[in-house]
Amino acid sequence: MVWQAGTLPPLPDELPPVEFDWASETTRHIGTVVHRALQQIGREGLARWTPERLKALAPGFRLALARQGVPQDKLADAAMRVQETVSRALGDPRGAWLFDPAQQQAKSEYPLAFDNHGQLATVIIDRTFIDKDGIRWIVDFKTGPHSGGGVEEFLDREQQRYRGQLEKYAAVLRQLESRPVKLGLYFPLLGGWREWEAG
Repeated sequence: MVWQAGTLPPLPDELPPVEFDWASETTRHIGTVVHRALQQIGREGLARWTPERLKALAPGFRLALARQGVPQDKLADAAMRVQETVSRALGDPRGAWLFDPAQQQAKSEYPLAFDNHGQLATVIIDRTFIDKDGIRWIVDFKTGPHSGGGVEEFLDREQQRYRGQLEKYAAVLRQLESRPVKLGLYFPLLGGWREWEAG
């Protein structure tokens, strides 16, 4: 559900956008297609996403990437990476928890509009739900690769990099409800996870 402008009090000034200079166009397009697949998993449930279905979707992933503008010579590798990322999310206990049908008020690619100093602004939350302990989770999916060593250090840097963005999402949702909020970053390709309580 998108909330109408004027229903929420103003939030602090906009945060500067996170820089994406490191990401190639193809990597960004892969991320878009992965996010769409994860949104569909959230809608349909994990049980319907068998390995056979994922394999059958390969041509669809390739077509979606082509429509995004991925060059012909990169399509095969890009489609394989989409499939690998989604497959890892489906086979990962963390992914199973994120898409567990027992989670309450679960939403994927959840848009919220709010009044920000008299201007309509929007945030889109990759995944949000309320767990069995009554905690609201706000999770952002990060689908890019990481080559080389130092995965834990990379995850720590990414947590710092995206902290402000997720705290902003929490600020929006806190104006709609008063429950405790935890934030998470999920890296399905790496099996990586970072979580913290919203400030």
